[in-house]
Order: sequence, then C-alpha cells, then structure tokens
Amino acid sequence: KKGESGNLFKILNKKPSDIIAIFGPEGGISPKEIEFLEANSFILAGLGPRIMRAETAPLYFLASLSFALELS
Repeated sequence: KKGESGNLFKILNKKPSDIIAIFGPEGGISPKEIEFLEANSFILAGLGPRIMRAETAPLYFLASLSFALELS
C-alpha cells in the first residue's frame, strides 16, 4: 500500500548518486520484506496506485528515472 502514495518524484528531485531498485511480484512486496528494507536504511518509493506486471514495472521506473535525471 505504500506505493500508492509513492514519493519517487521527491526522491529523484534530490538527484541521488546511488539508486537500488527492487521490484516485487504483482501482488507487492511482503510486509516482512518491507520491514527488512527499512531496517537496512532503504528509502521506499512506489510507482503509484496502478498495479503493473513484473515485466513492466522496471521499464516504467527506468523511464521515470531517465526523465527526472536526464531530461528535466
């Protein structure tokens, strides 16, 4: 559910030097996985309210990344 109010735009506006993208299955990342990521200082950002296929989400992310860091 965190992805529904994703803060990806805010994060990319800060022009981070390192980005690690983790994509879960179509059902989402489990609460246990989220807890692990947060405990290891990951900043979570969703792709918005739409549910995407596992094959589509990385392409959507790369397009967003390219726009935010290279074109804007």
